[in-house]
Amino acid sequence: MKLNIGHKLFAIRTEKELSQAEMAYLLEIPDATYSRYERNESQVSYDKVAKFAELLKIPIQELLPDTMSIHGNTNHVGQGGGALILGNQYVYIGDSIANSQLAKENEDLKTQLRTLEQKLEEILGKL
Repeated sequence: MKLNIGHKLFAIRTEKELSQAEMAYLLEIPDATYSRYERNESQVSYDKVAKFAELLKIPIQELLPDTMSIHGNTNHVGQGGGALILGNQYVYIGDSIANSQLAKENEDLKTQLRTLEQKLEEILGKL
C-alpha cells in the first residue's frame, strides 16, 4: 500500500525550515521526486514514510493519514517498531534489522514444524 502524505510533508518540512532541495539531498533522491511527493503526484511507500519520519525526527504517526494508526512499543523509527492498522490490514513497521531477525526466526520455526510433522508421521505409521 502506498500513501499520499504531501500536505503533511510540506507542513513539517517548512516548520523545520528545510527547503525541498535540502530534503531531497538528505533522502538521497532527486529534487523533482521529492517535489512530486509533496504535491501528491507520487505516492510514498511505508519504508519511505519511515525514512521521512527518521530524518525529520518525528513519530511516524505524524505523517500518516488521520484514519491510520500505529500500535506497538513505540511510534518512533528505529526504536522497536509497531503495527500499522488500516481497516482490516495489519502491517509490521520496524527497522530492517528487526524485520530480518523476524524472517529468520520464522524460517527456523517452519523448519522445526516440518521436522515435528515428519516425526509424527513416523510414529503414526508404526501404530
